[in-house]
Amino acid sequence: MRFIYLGVIAWVVLTVFTVVFAASANPRDVRVLRKGIWILLIIGVPVFGALLYLVNGRPIGGKSTKTTLAPDDDPEFLRRLAEQLKDDPDEEQKPGGEPKDG
Repeated sequence: MRFIYLGVIAWVVLTVFTVVFAASANPRDVRVLRKGIWILLIIGVPVFGALLYLVNGRPIGGKSTKTTLAPDDDPEFLRRLAEQLKDDPDEEQKPGGEPKDG
């Protein structure tokens, strides 16, 4: 009886994981079938549909679209900011961030 419970739990976890994975994938990156058809296949054909999606349908990791970095994580932005601050010595600032009165 214990093995039946473990099997049902494993099936539910696999199904939920693959449905969420398929639903959150970029539709252009999903292979073989459309994203909605994969979700129906995962739900409609227990275990086999999920495994089939993981093997044949999921997006390949290498060709993902470029992600946008936050400005403080972008090395190019930080380099340009440092150059601007270095090139503009006339703009001295108070510790509070307001320009000094001259």
